[in-house]
Amino acid sequence: MVGLAAEPPDSAAPATAGAVSLALVDARLRGRVLKLAPHPFQRPWSGAPVDTLPPAERDPAQRPVAILLDGEPAGFLVLHGGVGAGRFVRPHGELLIRAFLVDAELQRRGIAARALAQLPAFVHRLDPSVTRLVLTVNVENAVALKTYDRAGFRDTGSRYQRPGGGPQLVLDLPI
Repeated sequence: MVGLAAEPPDSAAPATAGAVSLALVDARLRGRVLKLAPHPFQRPWSGAPVDTLPPAERDPAQRPVAILLDGEPAGFLVLHGGVGAGRFVRPHGELLIRAFLVDAELQRRGIAARALAQLPAFVHRLDPSVTRLVLTVNVENAVALKTYDRAGFRDTGSRYQRPGGGPQLVLDLPI
């Protein structure tokens, strides 16, 4: 489940918003990524890296990614491929985006939108065979729905009832 704990990508973001980039989480970034957290009301949607990073590190089909703002962790997501990614993702050529969030203190700065804009190129550098990104989002997470729509994700028409997380829309982005 991906619950975007982030801001809408509007033009209100200041010009000095900082440089956003993506990087695989490594030992250098790990401790700082673990300190990231969404607002408490967003945690059921996205989780927090303290809970989602360790299992992702143990699974070779998952790739934890830090969203960096001026080189410092500002957000997090997991790219999950293979059979374990779930029924909405084919085992080859598609990835599920999980646990997408921007730290509560850094929201409403356009960070999520800028990270999503970079994600297709980042994924292609990791694996050029990937042609589709998929995520699920809680139907009540209006900010996330708007952000994903502006990033080009489209509703597939599939639905998912996440235990403890409520009804989810399944969105995808061909890349």
